[in-house]
Amino acid sequence: MLIGMFHIRKDPNKVSRAYLYSAIARQEGHEFFYFTARGVNFEKRKILGKHYQNGKWKTKIFPFPDVIINAANQDSAFQDETENRLKTLIPFTSYPVGTKTNVYSKIIAGEIFKAHVIPYDFIEQSADVFEFMKTHGKIVIKPVRGHHGEDVISIEKKGRRYLVHLGKKNLFFQKQKLIAFIDKMLVKRRMLMQKFIDCRLRSGAPYDFRLHLQKNRFGKWVITIIFPRVGTIDRVITNLSQGTQMVVLRFFLQKEFGEEAPTIQKLLSDFALSFVEHFESLYPHKFDELALDVGLDSDKHIWIYEVNWRPGHVFIEVQTAKNAIDYAIYLAEKNREINEKAGTERN
Repeated sequence: MLIGMFHIRKDPNKVSRAYLYSAIARQEGHEFFYFTARGVNFEKRKILGKHYQNGKWKTKIFPFPDVIINAANQDSAFQDETENRLKTLIPFTSYPVGTKTNVYSKIIAGEIFKAHVIPYDFIEQSADVFEFMKTHGKIVIKPVRGHHGEDVISIEKKGRRYLVHLGKKNLFFQKQKLIAFIDKMLVKRRMLMQKFIDCRLRSGAPYDFRLHLQKNRFGKWVITIIFPRVGTIDRVITNLSQGTQMVVLRFFLQKEFGEEAPTIQKLLSDFALSFVEHFESLYPHKFDELALDVGLDSDKHIWIYEVNWRPGHVFIEVQTAKNAIDYAIYLAEKNREINEKAGTERN
């Protein structure tokens, strides 16, 4: 089996997963190489790529692989065109889920898990924020397209003023100044607003759960890891790039929930597996990996913050790499079976 890793960076030494994929593929008895769009020759069905040998990445010409791990978004029109042509010829492991709101819309349309979608709406003008607050009280504003918790703020009314929580700052605004503040945010990018979900420890620090799932060697969903992320008491969000701590699930649940810990762990695990099975059915393609960021309110109700299709692998790279290679092998074998069956039927 020949596995290709399609990326935008020329140097695989700058892509930590490349070495892990190569090492694991070799251990499993398969060949692995790394390539970019510039190395693809469609006429000859060859790719100039790199494979790891004797401690170095060495250049070599490869035939088209049996499966492609597409581990990065392509940046240019040429790269996009190359990717799209390859997709018609070779199975790819990863597909996008779309924007936050596209994800929310699909979940709501799918009915089964719509009660877990946090009430939200787009912000077209600053007046929308005040109308939304009348219904939901404290709210969160975030970019429609954002990452690492950038530009996420909370707003709540305090008497005649409004308390805005921005990063580590608590700012009080009169209504007119808040309107100007929101208008300035809307100039930069499109924003949405959500009901604030109060998911906090007894200490007052915010937390959420990352439910990370991947497909295995048999194409079945498995839980790679579930871990709580605990933020600092002065922040609205929990994001590892903003100082959040990643905590061991078992110890966290025992500390926060006591005798309820096993029940909460089962609740999270069951939700994760049932959700991804349903969520995948809402799309025309299959996913290899999904990570859900969820909150748990005082009623033990799970709320979905985000669904990520290329989640970070901090601290779990070896485990995720093993699953990635296993699923790539599964895809290649399934594709080979389909092609062999089609060839038999033609004959």
